[in-house]
Amino acid sequence: MRRLLLLLLPVLMVFSCNGADKKEMNASEIIKLLKAGKDVQLVDRIIMDDLDFTAAGEPFALNVNLLQNETTSNIFFSNCIFIGKVTSNGKKGQASIQSRFAKNLLFLNCDFRGEVDFGQAIVFGMVNFSKSIFRENTNFNNMNVWSKDCYFSEIKAEKPFSMIYASFLGNLDFMNAHFQQNTSFQETSVKGSLSFNNAVFEERVGFDLMEIGGSAFFNYAVFEKRANFSFSRFLHTTNFVKTTFKEKGNFEKAHFLNTARFENVDMENSLILTETIFSNNFINKNE
Repeated sequence: MRRLLLLLLPVLMVFSCNGADKKEMNASEIIKLLKAGKDVQLVDRIIMDDLDFTAAGEPFALNVNLLQNETTSNIFFSNCIFIGKVTSNGKKGQASIQSRFAKNLLFLNCDFRGEVDFGQAIVFGMVNFSKSIFRENTNFNNMNVWSKDCYFSEIKAEKPFSMIYASFLGNLDFMNAHFQQNTSFQETSVKGSLSFNNAVFEERVGFDLMEIGGSAFFNYAVFEKRANFSFSRFLHTTNFVKTTFKEKGNFEKAHFLNTARFENVDMENSLILTETIFSNNFINKNE
């Protein structure tokens, strides 16, 4: 009997992690807390329907075509499952609505079963989606984060993931992230450091037209398909150490203003360096 229980224990643990020990709730309960100005701190919950942060308050007009809704609460989810969509933007009549988060926006180890859309969101607190799974299309386009740190470490995106035209005044961390479909960070600006160490990209990824103010790290990253870094500007030290490009990495007209380190990377066969500018120290070492 004891042996049987030991054999069943891993199965029981997986079943528990998939939601058996979680409490179901509706998104309206979360919106009610936010409307009352209360912090949201939820662990091991299943949110059964769409969560729309634009419903958390009365939007005010920025102009005739744009409304903004402000949330002043800390938002914290851990080990939660979101069955429906999670969004922070929408339409009201002819006007668009965007969300402004005055404090922290944290989704740790969460499972997003529906689409996620934080496009145009403005966040003044910490942003952290570490260890979360995105199972449908995910959009962080035009997101603006004013805090020191923003974490997407160890996330898994099963469908297309987009973070174009976004702006981060601090650091952005995608260490150990895994992207299974096309991914884009086109024209995103990061004032602090950027990390994609150990990240895996199974399909095409765009880093073109980006500007990185701090150090950039792509050490041990794996690019299964083409990676585009064309026209991007790297203002500080940039590191590609033991980075794998299985198809071409395009750095056409990219500009490295500080040390660019490409160690154990097949430069001749893996990279396109047409009109690439190395203004400072260029290190290319192979063991």
